Amino acid sequence: MKGNNYIFYTPENQYPGMPHGEMCGDIMPFYRDGRFILFFLYKYCIYAVETEDFVHYGDCRLVLQNGSPAQQDWHAATGSVCYHNGLFYFYYTGFCEGNRGEEGKYEQAVLRAVSEDLYTWEKDREFFFCPDERYFKGLHWRDPHVFWNEEMKKFCMLVTAEEKEGAYLRGGCSAVYVSEDIRNWSYYKTIYKPGIFPTHECQDAFRMGGSWYLTFSTYNRQWETRYRMAEHFEGPWETPELDDLFDGREFYAAKTVTDGKDRYLVGWQSIRRDCRDDGKFVWGGNVVVHRIFPREDKTLGVAMPEAIRRSFNRQIPLRPKPVRGQWTGQETWFCRCENEFGWMQLGELAGTVLFEGTAEWEEGTRALGLMIHTDGEKLRTWCQLRLEPGRGRVVMERYDQTDGDQFYSPERRLRFSSNRAEIKLLVSGNIMQAYVNDTALTTLCYGVLDGGIGLFAECGCVTWKGVRLLAGEVREHV
Repeated sequence: MKGNNYIFYTPENQYPGMPHGEMCGDIMPFYRDGRFILFFLYKYCIYAVETEDFVHYGDCRLVLQNGSPAQQDWHAATGSVCYHNGLFYFYYTGFCEGNRGEEGKYEQAVLRAVSEDLYTWEKDREFFFCPDERYFKGLHWRDPHVFWNEEMKKFCMLVTAEEKEGAYLRGGCSAVYVSEDIRNWSYYKTIYKPGIFPTHECQDAFRMGGSWYLTFSTYNRQWETRYRMAEHFEGPWETPELDDLFDGREFYAAKTVTDGKDRYLVGWQSIRRDCRDDGKFVWGGNVVVHRIFPREDKTLGVAMPEAIRRSFNRQIPLRPKPVRGQWTGQETWFCRCENEFGWMQLGELAGTVLFEGTAEWEEGTRALGLMIHTDGEKLRTWCQLRLEPGRGRVVMERYDQTDGDQFYSPERRLRFSSNRAEIKLLVSGNIMQAYVNDTALTTLCYGVLDGGIGLFAECGCVTWKGVRLLAGEVREHV
């Protein structure tokens, strides 16, 4: 079954009633010889797909087959790839639900496979790394992340674990084991145990811009990928003051990869059950990639990967048409609507489209942003990328969210240092990915597709500059 091989990769088309495990899960990115190899979970096995630019993807192929129900890797699950002395090592999770409660057996254990070419892997049947019950509980023990720590001159393995004496559903911690030869491991220390989350899934650690960063995902509040900062790998780890997320609460299991120049964060955007806007978020979805970088205060910002931006190279003619409010200008537009809503049509969405523009607003302006998937001047249907400077947030709303408890509205906190914002919005099928300055918000909308796009202001005065619509390639529906 063919999925989507353009920007937001997935191995399968979305369809009503899609079962658990059929979409792209927990991505394990690896860079080698000018290409990114994305290992990912799919049908309880591990597959891989290649890309050079995060725009075009090849065909996926099976690289690690799961075992039988009696074997530890009945489900082959999340891990990482590392290179040493001519061999690639894949440390991954063996997940066997039938082992839970069985004496001498474990539901989760760390396993190993070895390869010379990244695609043909031989399982090391002699390696079995079970939960270390000297320090940790016996259930959560997975997602090994192995990397060379240049400061320590050793290989480090981050393991998703649970404190032995931790509180119920609050014992998630980051356990570290070390090795000099990537094959034999010993306990080093637990570098982070905040007593907040059930687990720290899909961990990653890296040094960038003079600081260490620890990333992990938590599932106690929707799907969230978080990070912490420190001067040293051992910590202490600091939580960013404003926001510790990279994207919205539908972006999960993200891990990083570098090509030696830039560092990218690769995760999945959750789909909704039955492909309905009121459906429950489910595990797995489309690949989403951000470029990450340190800000002046050492927190991490995100941006659209440059290769994705360059792929939009054909400008779409604008057809501006003021519909409501006082609008003036031709290439730069000014809207005054001090006590009401004003909006202007720009054109129609067709295929995969990128919006770019800069908004500037007067103090006290309540809201501004983009109208998306609009149906006519009467706005029978629409989505709205909404910047609220006074509340310090960006929100994605829908036309039929009339009951406050009916739908979840994706949002991000955002500190507006000035009354100005650079906005990018990528619309591809049901996916809407926004970058406001250096903050990202990705979400999906199933109920309305295509339609129009326009600008809006609410209770204030806004100037729009440098507005462009750019076309990408013809999309495959996802």
